[in-house]
Parts: sequence; structure tokens; C-alpha cells
Amino acid sequence: MDGMPDHSQSSSQRIVEAANAVFLKGGVMPISLADVAEIAGVSRSLIYSHFPTQHDLMNGVLQLHVPVIERVTELARNSQSAQEALLQSALAYFDAMLEDGPTLALAPNDSFLTGRVSEAFQTASMNCLHTLARSAKSIFKVSAREAVSSIVILKSLPDEAALLAWGGQIEAEICRETLEDSFKRAIESMTYHDAVYPAG
Repeated sequence: MDGMPDHSQSSSQRIVEAANAVFLKGGVMPISLADVAEIAGVSRSLIYSHFPTQHDLMNGVLQLHVPVIERVTELARNSQSAQEALLQSALAYFDAMLEDGPTLALAPNDSFLTGRVSEAFQTASMNCLHTLARSAKSIFKVSAREAVSSIVILKSLPDEAALLAWGGQIEAEICRETLEDSFKRAIESMTYHDAVYPAG
């Protein structure tokens, strides 16, 4: 975001996008509403008229990123194999965070939003998690609960890669290549059932 308001957008959209930019700059909540107002080109009172609390505002920010979660879910559903579903979903998630900023890696787990994440965001996240967990269950030959846990663990790889690339600590291309390699290795290391329980 370049700091100039886009007046072709609704004021609420400008506010949410400005809040996203302010959050990404600082990485913590609550965020500065003065900064949001300045970037969005609105008054603080207008922010409050659209978003009575900062929790409402940050849920608006999360809602901006729901299409990413839905794209990842759809990609996982349409992949040719379970292993491909996990790998391609991780790379698509990383690419989206690199383009739009790592809000999804930071905001949902911030203590400021504990118990206050919107139902719409939770539903999209749970749909994605369960879709990916079905692939994990197939690959790792584990229970549904263990499959969900494995996805939560694997999600940390694109999260951390996106944070490193976004922060300029590692070049984006190197981060993506390393993520792909690390993800494949993680899947291999978690696929122990053939060795433990050989066929026949």
C-alpha cells in the first residue's frame, strides 16, 4: 500500500486495507487508528462507525484474506494426489502471503484476537484444515485427529518462509525453493508407516 487512498473504493474497504497495511508494518495488535485514518483518508470517527471495536476492524482485515484460504482449499480438493494436494497448497499459500503480506501467518494467532475471530473466518479456516487433513490421513495412515495435528505442524513451514521473505531476510525465490524442498522432506519424514508396517 502506497499510503494514498483509492477513492473508487468504499470507505470501509479503504479502512480495512489501511488496517492491513498498518498491521503488517508493526506486526502487533492493537494497531494505530490514527495511522489507519491517515492511510485510508478518513476520520477516526468514520472508522468507528464502520468498525466499533478494533476486534471488528481486525476481523475485517482477516476477511480480506479469506479468498486465499478458499483458493488453497479448492486447490487441495482438485489435486491429482494427496501428496500433491499438500505440496501445491503450501506453495500457493506461501505465494499469496508473499504477494499480499503474511497477515494469515500473524493475525489469527495474536492474543489480541483470542476468542474473538469471526465465525466466517473460522469456518473458512476449518474447511481448509479438514480438506488438507483428509490428504494427510491418506498419506500418513493416521487417525483424523493426528492428520489435523500434522497439518497444523506443516503449516508452520510456509508461515515461516513467508515471514522470512516478506522481511527481506532471505530472497523470495530461495525461500520458495527451500520451502518446497523442506515440505517434501517433512512429508517423507512423517510417512513412516510403510517402514513400520510393511505391506504383506
